[in-house]
Amino acid sequence: SSGINAEYGQYTVELKQNVEYISTNGRFPVLIFNERDVVSGFAELLSYLSRKGYTLSDRLSVDEKCDMDTYTSLVSSRLEVLELYTAWLIEENYSHVTLPAYTAHTAWPLSAILPFYKRRQVHRLIAGQSEWYDVSGEMILPETKSIAQALSQRLSDTPSTFFRDSVTGEDVVTELDCLLYGHLNAIFMSKLPNYRMKRALGVHPRLILFCKHMENAHGMKKHGNW
Repeated sequence: SSGINAEYGQYTVELKQNVEYISTNGRFPVLIFNERDVVSGFAELLSYLSRKGYTLSDRLSVDEKCDMDTYTSLVSSRLEVLELYTAWLIEENYSHVTLPAYTAHTAWPLSAILPFYKRRQVHRLIAGQSEWYDVSGEMILPETKSIAQALSQRLSDTPSTFFRDSVTGEDVVTELDCLLYGHLNAIFMSKLPNYRMKRALGVHPRLILFCKHMENAHGMKKHGNW
């Protein structure tokens, strides 16, 4: 979760075990603004910050913003669902990593009840999206390859963000870059025993190059070795 004090222009970032219960809708990340407003979810957070006058994509053209929205939707609606499926519905990952991590700070009987409801919630999320209703372990690899190919084609062999200034050629870091980096970093640094997504994404050097560039050039916090 993050906290921002607008009066002093300060912010803090904290990792909390109960962030899911701080969230107003079960989505992440969670922003606490001036200790009063609680905003949950990436899209909701961007909308809220935009109303406050904070945005990263104001330098983009109308066409570029449409392009950004398309790829943001790809990451949020497809890649994120595959991540949830991999962590919660692949039994090997669930029993060896997800369940112990999810219940590490929870006493019985909540340690049995909460993961049961969370897993059912993930089932319902996937079933509620028609294009994912038939998702299975066998579909993880081709679906991930399709997403990775689309993202990789949009990037270049030269380290850069998704968009560049048309005059200076400098990187224009947008909300899309931050979102994608967060998801890719979590996937590549994951210790799940059965992670087909990681292998499928790892064969695309542009994606790894993008992550390294975000860390080296734009200060993204590194969580492991590439």
